[in-house]
Parts: sequence; C-alpha cells; structure tokens
Amino acid sequence: MKKLNKEFYIKIKSTNLKEINLISRKIYLFLKISKSIFKGPVNCPKKTTILNVLKSPHKDKDSRDQFGYSIYKKFFFIKKIYKIFFIKMLKSFSISSDIEIKITN
Repeated sequence: MKKLNKEFYIKIKSTNLKEINLISRKIYLFLKISKSIFKGPVNCPKKTTILNVLKSPHKDKDSRDQFGYSIYKKFFFIKKIYKIFFIKMLKSFSISSDIEIKITN
C-alpha cells in the first residue's frame, strides 16, 4: 500500500463566491466520507480592488469611473489522506476556469 501523506493545505481562490462555496462543499463531503482528519473550510477575508479611470483624457479631470472586483479565498488543512487519491477526486469535479486550486505541503 502507498504511504499516507502527513499533512497538506488546499487553497481555493476565485472572484465568484457561489463557485467557491459549491467546490468547498464537495471537498468537505468527500473528506467526511473518506474519514480523513481535516480542518476547514476556513474563510479568509475578501480582498477588494477598486480601479479609477478618467472618463475623458483631455478635460473634466474630476469625472472618473470606478470599477471594482473582489477575490474570495477558502482553505482546508488536511491530515492523513492519500494525496494521489485526493487529486484524482479533484479532477473528477467540473471546475470552471475562474477557480484557482493550489495544493501545498
């Protein structure tokens, strides 16, 4: 049998909160079913970025448009699970291109 990985983190990052909640729920249920030891999902504070753009380049320097977006993050701390088995499970999910998932030791 393959060796158990001791512990690692999963970081989920996206601009869409609904997608993050859906994926974190799927990961949570998988970890519960596989009876692994884990903590999470842990919510991190959202990071909001606001951009100011001039409406006209020549006159009316006071008139500006504001655009903003928020980045949401969640992470899991996992102990005692087969890492290869977990990665295969993640590949089976339908994940949009907007979501970034990192697995670190």
